[in-house]
Amino acid sequence: MFDYNTRAAKFKFQGEVIVPGDKSIAHRAITFGALADGVTQISNFSYSDDLAVTTKVFKELGAKIHTEMSNNDMIIKGVNHQLKSLDHPLNIENVGTLESLLLGVLTTSNNEYTINGGNYLKQRSIDRLVVLLQQMGADFQKLSDDYLPIKMQGSDKLQGITYQQDISSAQIKSGLVMAGIYAKTPTTIIRKLPTRDHTEVLANYFGADVDAKPDIITIDPQKTHLTGQSLMIPGDFSSAAPYIAGALLSKGSEVRLPKVGLNSTRIGLLNVAQEMGANIMLESHSINVVEPYGDLVIKSKKLHGTTVTAKQVPFIVDEIPLIALLASQAEGQTVIEGIHDVHLQLSDRIRNMRVELAKLGIIMQVNDDSIVINGGQSIKVKDDVDSHNDHRIAMMLCVASILTATSFKIKNIESIDISYPNFLADFKKVLVACN
Repeated sequence: MFDYNTRAAKFKFQGEVIVPGDKSIAHRAITFGALADGVTQISNFSYSDDLAVTTKVFKELGAKIHTEMSNNDMIIKGVNHQLKSLDHPLNIENVGTLESLLLGVLTTSNNEYTINGGNYLKQRSIDRLVVLLQQMGADFQKLSDDYLPIKMQGSDKLQGITYQQDISSAQIKSGLVMAGIYAKTPTTIIRKLPTRDHTEVLANYFGADVDAKPDIITIDPQKTHLTGQSLMIPGDFSSAAPYIAGALLSKGSEVRLPKVGLNSTRIGLLNVAQEMGANIMLESHSINVVEPYGDLVIKSKKLHGTTVTAKQVPFIVDEIPLIALLASQAEGQTVIEGIHDVHLQLSDRIRNMRVELAKLGIIMQVNDDSIVINGGQSIKVKDDVDSHNDHRIAMMLCVASILTATSFKIKNIESIDISYPNFLADFKKVLVACN
């Protein structure tokens, strides 16, 4: 475990940052490339800790994967859905996205598999997804009192189901999509609210038939044949988010973020920030690609409070800690509504965010279905803070550190490596001490 001592000065942002390739898209690109028939070429692939685990798992399942670290390229020779049988457990460590995708994938194989993971995933419920996959024809057996390890027996005779969402979970939806594209009959997902759509977008790009409408998703396996593709991964919006928030909050800042992913289901922070009065410009917007991207230019601006509606919440799940920080420094009150589903999925993140910001003198009210933050709060360092091994909280605390001249320690800073190993180096490059 590593700690990071912040600097005893206030800073602003000046310059340009090229953020790493999108982690969410990369997880899915590896998954579809490994399952497909033929070769997949991925450019702008960023080798974070989470993606290293996903790569390792699909290599064990038979895919040939070669990574060119010098130019961030990856080449995958897929298995054409002929997954390798194993005599040992697949260890997914604490990669939640991989867990959901993999459960769906392995459900479609006649092989028996055991999945194990780290302490976080062992305590995180997968019951909702498991029940749905059982309804399709898979068999699961818990091997301990925890959720992992779990033994599963899939089937090449899965039957599609109709699932009316009780919570708005992109990960449960993704697991069902992966199972549904290899089932014998169509699968229908009736949405509660729209969520991130990377799985549907890439499924169709690789050759599946996923009809995604705002209120319903239909997967037709009869029209599916996954074929290797070429894909450029845009910059990760969630990795760009700390610079966006930091530049807005630190007076005199201007930062440029080239080729950032602008998928409409990911950029909730942009919409919320603009509702708060943010000064954000979009340049060189590329939309005729698999996943849209563009250049963002952010300048500091005094913000005002806003109300974030329940419909917006699925599109800010990674950025809630940063939005809480923005709200605490704005004028007026901010309310984030409809967080019940996120609370079920990310209760630790919301609780830890509140606890750690309180150590910096920032107070908020967290209810079962809302977060209320009063603006105009001063950062008053009361104690050192802890990431709780959450990379989103760690990066938010780094942003908070530039707004105070009081130094403090961020414990377990290495959690940032989960998504953005070079974050601290890039962060420091664009910091300029305020006069």
